[in-house]
Amino acid sequence: MFLANAQTLNFKHLADLSVRRGGISSAVADDDIYVSNGYRDNDGNATFIEKYSIKNNRWSVVNAKLLPRRFGNSETDGHKIYIFNGWGNSHLEILDLETNKITKGAVNRAYTGNAGSALHNGKIYVFGGSGLNNAATTVFSNRFQYYDIASDTWHPLPDMPTARETKGKIVKDKLYVIGGFNGTPSRLVNVYDLSKNVWTEQYKMPLAIAGHSLAVSGHKIFIAGGSNNQTFLAYFDTETNTLHQLSSNMIPRRHAAAEIYNDKLYIIGGSTTSSTKSALKSLQAADISEGALSAESTR
Repeated sequence: MFLANAQTLNFKHLADLSVRRGGISSAVADDDIYVSNGYRDNDGNATFIEKYSIKNNRWSVVNAKLLPRRFGNSETDGHKIYIFNGWGNSHLEILDLETNKITKGAVNRAYTGNAGSALHNGKIYVFGGSGLNNAATTVFSNRFQYYDIASDTWHPLPDMPTARETKGKIVKDKLYVIGGFNGTPSRLVNVYDLSKNVWTEQYKMPLAIAGHSLAVSGHKIFIAGGSNNQTFLAYFDTETNTLHQLSSNMIPRRHAAAEIYNDKLYIIGGSTTSSTKSALKSLQAADISEGALSAESTR
């Protein structure tokens, strides 16, 4: 895999979160971004959800209390958000966005923190992380499983080739697990074919990244921030298997959240050091449409 020429993205600052938060998870439903849990700058675990109205550029707190967790995951299916994982937390919480009521789903018997997750065809795929079943957070996991929404059941899948804290996204029936950490930042991209139920290709990026965030748009998976390179911004092209590094004015951050909606990349919260006191309120967004990328690349 090679690194393609740099392009530039211009981020705009939008309304701040109500509090500084890192180690968060996010999900998009309708025209809103929902940010769950994480750690606050006072070292406590957040037990609330904030909703960002993309249309109105405004945050509000959802009237629902969560279990405390940091470095968890959340995924949207229909009008429900599924919140799970996080160090020491085996519970699956389901928020109904129409009623703001929370119910419990099946307990996750292989829970971790700082893992990856992705939704596809009514299943939530969960992979990697550390602290498996409340083990030490320095013990990294290669566990791979899925949660079937319809039957409220967890099912094992073939283990990842390499244990690590990581993130991943699904494009055209393939799960791309990108980078991560297992003592050192990772250069690996592992690919799982969901139609064949097997790990297939493995690529090595020209550089390593950990503590990053991912968001997908079409065949591009955007990679933002990181514990070893806080201004890192790139996208992995799943059609050519190439990494395209981007320059930008994104503020430095690690363990943030990232979402894409209507050709805009949103980067939310995070922190700048391992101390929770460095947690951020910041929300930034940049145009990632083909026209914007093409225009920037010709400058």
